[in-house]
Amino acid sequence: MPSTFRSLGYRDFRYFWIGALLSNVGTWMQMIALGALVVFVLKGSAITVGIVQFASTIPVLLLSMFAGVLADRVNRRSLLIVTQVLLLIQAVALGWLTHVRAITVPSLIAIVLAGGVMTALMFPAWQAMLPDLVPREDLLNAIALNSAQFQSARFIGPAIAGLVLAGIGYAAVFYLNGFSYLTVIVALAVIRPKQEARPHTDESPLRVLTGGLRYARENTCVLVYLVTVAVSTVFGFFYIYLMPIVAKRYGIGPQGLGYLMAASGLGAVGGALFVARLHHETRKDILVKTGLVIVGVLLLAFAYSPSPWLSMVLLVAIGGAFMAVSSGANTAIQSMVPHHIRGRIMALFVLCFMGMMPFSSLLAGALGEKVGVGAAIAIGAAVILAHGSLLFARPSLLLPCRDGS
Repeated sequence: MPSTFRSLGYRDFRYFWIGALLSNVGTWMQMIALGALVVFVLKGSAITVGIVQFASTIPVLLLSMFAGVLADRVNRRSLLIVTQVLLLIQAVALGWLTHVRAITVPSLIAIVLAGGVMTALMFPAWQAMLPDLVPREDLLNAIALNSAQFQSARFIGPAIAGLVLAGIGYAAVFYLNGFSYLTVIVALAVIRPKQEARPHTDESPLRVLTGGLRYARENTCVLVYLVTVAVSTVFGFFYIYLMPIVAKRYGIGPQGLGYLMAASGLGAVGGALFVARLHHETRKDILVKTGLVIVGVLLLAFAYSPSPWLSMVLLVAIGGAFMAVSSGANTAIQSMVPHHIRGRIMALFVLCFMGMMPFSSLLAGALGEKVGVGAAIAIGAAVILAHGSLLFARPSLLLPCRDGS
């Protein structure tokens, strides 16, 4: 395989990667359809969009620590299969309620809340299983390629969703997402990851549950990376949650919303492939803090962009810069964490990434309602820029583990 794609030479990782790509395409299609459904069909406002996003992500905040213990204590492949089956059922339920025109804001919130529970239980195991599929020397490449497939889905899914919404309707998007879960279920059924046996421990359940927190507290570099991920999620994702309102402001409808989201995904794919080519000794601290500063500057420009075409160009660049930040932090953390606690550390990563999304979505909705969409995005951009500048001013915050080992 070419060096950029060398991890795909491993059978189990290749099947896992392909199944995840197709499943994530369906997931992003559903995300676009949900936002459009709230704004254009259920006539929701910015705060309604924020509440729906909050319901879909709050379980990650509440359950990530427990899910991390599960990822270390049970067979990760079996756990992922069960959660994928339940997510398939959730997507079909959304499709049926929409098809018979029985969907309401309360029922939508209930269903996405149930899906959020399954997602919370899934993500730590998903992240922690990557080192079970490839040798350690190819871990950086595998993590970057895993990010590339997710971001490719961000590009492909919204574009397809826009076409399906315009040509067939909302229910079709949800049904297609349900079908997409079958691909990753089949992939998980045929792979045989080499999960290492957990060491015997006499620790109490509470100490097992908080093991990841203790490790992060004792390793300052890991803690700073986790805080950076949390800051970038809370304040950097305003533009994602407010995108349906941005599309409405431009007058481009659901299809235009899909194109805007696809532009961000396209940039993220490029960013992920760039990271995949990097040597494993590349300075992760430089990658992360440079990406943060670039994200902050670009989001300020996007906040007051006068046209959808300029916004699409900016979103491509924003997606690439965000990918440098998240992949750099993820790789640095995974590379230095011992295998027996990896699930719990990745639970903290998921907590800082997805677990912060409820606060981000609510804050974005509240600010968008109070000061306007552009000003809300600009406020988030200013915080991101300030955090990146702080990391440049205080290089010692990341210097102890700058080699990601």
